[in-house]
Amino acid sequence: MSELLEYDLSDRDRKKIENARLAMTRGNFEYTIEICCSLLDEEPRCLEVRRLLRRAQRRVFANRRKGLGPLLARYAGNLLLFRGYLVLKGNPGKAMSIGEKVLNQNVYSAKALSLVARGARALELNETESYCLELICDRYPSNVVKMERLCEALIKAGSTEKALTIAERLTRLKPGSSAVQELVKSASVAHSINQGKWADKEEDFRSKLKNKDEADSLERANRVVVDERGGEERSDDLIEAIQKDPQQVDNYKLLVRSLMNQERYEEALEWLDKAFALPEAEADAPLRQLRSELKVNRVERELFDLRREIAENGGSEGQLEELETELLKLKLEESRKLVEQFPNDYSQRYKYGRYLFETGSVDEAIQQFQISQRSPSLRLKSLVLLGRCFMAKELFDLALEQLKQPAENLTVIDDFKKEVLYLLAQCYERLDRKEDAIHQYKAIYSNDIGYRDVSEKINKFYGKQETRGISNPRSNR
Repeated sequence: MSELLEYDLSDRDRKKIENARLAMTRGNFEYTIEICCSLLDEEPRCLEVRRLLRRAQRRVFANRRKGLGPLLARYAGNLLLFRGYLVLKGNPGKAMSIGEKVLNQNVYSAKALSLVARGARALELNETESYCLELICDRYPSNVVKMERLCEALIKAGSTEKALTIAERLTRLKPGSSAVQELVKSASVAHSINQGKWADKEEDFRSKLKNKDEADSLERANRVVVDERGGEERSDDLIEAIQKDPQQVDNYKLLVRSLMNQERYEEALEWLDKAFALPEAEADAPLRQLRSELKVNRVERELFDLRREIAENGGSEGQLEELETELLKLKLEESRKLVEQFPNDYSQRYKYGRYLFETGSVDEAIQQFQISQRSPSLRLKSLVLLGRCFMAKELFDLALEQLKQPAENLTVIDDFKKEVLYLLAQCYERLDRKEDAIHQYKAIYSNDIGYRDVSEKINKFYGKQETRGISNPRSNR
């Protein structure tokens, strides 16, 4: 078994990937994760989807706040990993899916990455295995065991140049190891063979074109998703195209997007400034949205780096809180600008409303959600957040009116519907409608006994019922 490229997938799956990328550009990273996980459950061989998933997981992880939640998630993740290793031998694809669920909570979990890598190895997905192991080795550069596995996977995947680099690092870490010397020898031989095979491929499609550089450029331009090295080459192609035609604004947008995907934010900002110097840039809506996204992504990356630094080496929590506040203010300001520039963009209205709600501007948030619910795709989510706004103002009867509609229209009891039912139950409780509240809790309990404190509420309710149902023995004498 080997990896599949995106264009090998069905039209339906390619459309899903397109939606996942669109959600990513709009900051809806959770939806990107949901789509990618669903695709990988069905088809674990598509490395391009896994790379997109990892980018979305990093964004969510960077925005996650500390507290009891992450600790509970880590405990639940350990239980999941134990289950993943149990099914690894019989169902490696399932083990990989379990590993990704843990990575949804902590994208840098070495154990989860290792589980995905082991599943990939069992399915002979050598590129996927090496990709996961590289992520571990980047974080733990002295982990000899993982580096040895990475070197073996790179040799199998045909990335012999990288394998040689890893083998050389291993010789510095374990200079007298016979196992390492064997790896060096294997990598050297594989690299020599690889070069010979490349030279012999005279019938390759590239050789039919007079200019090999042109062939490379065309191939990268037609590839929807590229790896890191391909991303750099694609950026070089776009820079060359801009130099040939500096008035073509679309090339600037593609270049900025490519640089952002590589997290080369300073360079992206420089090219974006050059794009805005063009006459037609002033009326270019996607270019303005790109600037807003770039500003936010830069601060998100700073926040992520600071969280990792504090986790590994310790540091000031005050500095972390200050940067989190700065990020939220930036999101709010940039979102406000986009709403003013594009008042009919309901997705921007919805996003702006969320930031307003997070900062405590409840009345202003209500106004945005009342407008964003006009979008069919955002209607239910907007109604739920409207309900949360009215709950924050303790207008629980108004909140009920908003929450009942998504509760009735959502047919599958997933996490979103469970949240809606839980909010409904809270409203009923505050309105002293205990029977209605417990009805909502029961609907959640019958599907997910571990959801929040639902089990405790159900047990407490039936405990009271039993107490009321027991008659006084003395009264029966």
